[in-house]
Amino acid sequence: MRKYLTTLLFTLVLAISGVAAENFSGTWTLDLKASDNTDSMMKRVGVSALERKIGSALKLEATYQQSENVLNIDTKGSAFSRKEAHHLDGRADPGKDQQLGHHTARTLWSKDGKQLITTNDFKTRDGKKARLTVARHLTGGGKALVLTLTLKIEGEPDGPPVKRIWRKKV
Repeated sequence: MRKYLTTLLFTLVLAISGVAAENFSGTWTLDLKASDNTDSMMKRVGVSALERKIGSALKLEATYQQSENVLNIDTKGSAFSRKEAHHLDGRADPGKDQQLGHHTARTLWSKDGKQLITTNDFKTRDGKKARLTVARHLTGGGKALVLTLTLKIEGEPDGPPVKRIWRKKV
């Protein structure tokens, strides 16, 4: 019994220590050429045509500061600024922004500790329940940050995932 408990405790410690295997800290620039177009997703969420046009061409820079418990993201572009704080323990973080309106975000690590997954639950402008999932992971030896966005809207077929590629600023 003692050996079983020791093995179980050791396994648990290993699992917990591997949860935050990736560190996204740094300054990142959006690679518009390598990224997918977000127009159809933004249109379905209710973003105006003018905002979609500006958003598809906006050069963005994001600074990520990650601690054990929180990921802070400060994104800036020409006439654009957004600050986010993601608690990494899955707690519900209510928020409001221009694109999603009132929403609740939850952020957790994937089981292998390589992806940070944020789900944003909200209602579309036509009142349907929706979930925007953002999965973040590093590639290229930590030189690229890939965000995969998936939108699910109640009663509608899932749209294709959209990838946004960010390059680490040196």
